[in-house]
Amino acid sequence: MGKLTVFGYLREQWTELPISIADVSDQSLVVVGANVGLGNEAAVHLAQLKPKNLMITSRDQVKCERSKADVETRSGMTGIESWPLELCSFDSVRSFVDNFEAKSCTANVLIANAGISTIKYTKTPDGYETTFQVNYLSTALLSLLMLPHLIKAGTPELASRLVIVSSEFHFLANKLEGADKWPSIIETINDEAYCAYIIVLTTPSCAVLEVMFIRELSSRLPTPTLVAVSAVNPGSSHSRLTRDIESNLLLKFAVRTYKGLVARTTEMGSRTLVHAAIEPGERERHGQYLSSCEVTEVSDYTLSTEGRQVSKRLWYETLKILGDIDPRVNAIVSEHLIQDIA
Repeated sequence: MGKLTVFGYLREQWTELPISIADVSDQSLVVVGANVGLGNEAAVHLAQLKPKNLMITSRDQVKCERSKADVETRSGMTGIESWPLELCSFDSVRSFVDNFEAKSCTANVLIANAGISTIKYTKTPDGYETTFQVNYLSTALLSLLMLPHLIKAGTPELASRLVIVSSEFHFLANKLEGADKWPSIIETINDEAYCAYIIVLTTPSCAVLEVMFIRELSSRLPTPTLVAVSAVNPGSSHSRLTRDIESNLLLKFAVRTYKGLVARTTEMGSRTLVHAAIEPGERERHGQYLSSCEVTEVSDYTLSTEGRQVSKRLWYETLKILGDIDPRVNAIVSEHLIQDIA
């Protein structure tokens, strides 16, 4: 079963990862959260390969303009689309997809990269704990609303790709134990009492939720799938993910010391995202958790009987919430996914 060991973790952190050079000249690619960090480096990698279209997103229009200029300058590609997308807002996710559809855009690849890590309990205007909404709920909403476009672009020879960025932290999500008996998994995770010491609990919890979401989604896509979905662990890197944590001076010292010892460069970490997005063999990776560009076994909890029960309950709780936010979710699930037999 899946274990996270110190030796295994360090070995992966210090492994040189391959640079993907697959032909994407006829593909349209979307990278979420491309203004800084892993998303920015992944966007540069992809732009250097000169895809048919490249769309990147940032939280607001100012960041969109800056990230477009940066990626175009560093890659030599011109004509990159840069759209605002704020995952703290369900309305922003819906507006992004509305605009995508209104302009008849296409997507062979969606890299759902944006994520945050925080040490304070805050809620979004939608009423959810911020990390939980950004890293899980809004990512799931975006993935489902974009699913028909990915399916449409897929072919029997080459599946489209949905890449959700997760983390090795999902191995640490032991606070989900007993979740099969919670009245509501989502309401419990969203509660401030559960999110005490949020840096320790919520980030690992979101990581395992992402892994579970990919498992449930992939199991309901017809075979052979026209869109291959995977959860990717980019490893610990010198990205901007910890910027809120580093606002605390003591934690800043600890995090920077840790990064100085073991972290990958952000560019190295981004190779994991690009690999999952464009390298051949996508159907062999379908529904899998990838680490260091290889299929890797998920955590013991995720594989356990309880973990599988929680995973299925979480799927239906997620669909209920997202279906109330946007009715298109229910229609997409009904049209494109295999329904469970009662």
